[in-house]
Amino acid sequence: MAAASRETQLVEDVEKTPSHIACDADTKSEIVVPILADRDGSGTNEVVAVIDVDCAAPKGFDEWDKIYLEQIAELLSSSCDW
Repeated sequence: MAAASRETQLVEDVEKTPSHIACDADTKSEIVVPILADRDGSGTNEVVAVIDVDCAAPKGFDEWDKIYLEQIAELLSSSCDW
């Protein structure tokens, strides 16, 4: 969903999200942050990767996690040769 919407997805309870595909049976919550980059110099950003972090506890992430992970995504976007 994060790649399609191009927006961070903060899932407090994966069991209540019908479209969620778990990588690990112990996952209870997750946050997925898309990394966007202008690969061809056209000025149009595209999703080049995602940061996907799982947690074994429900509500394992909050708005601060979102803010900081989005900052990391920006840093990766501008620092890597996509």
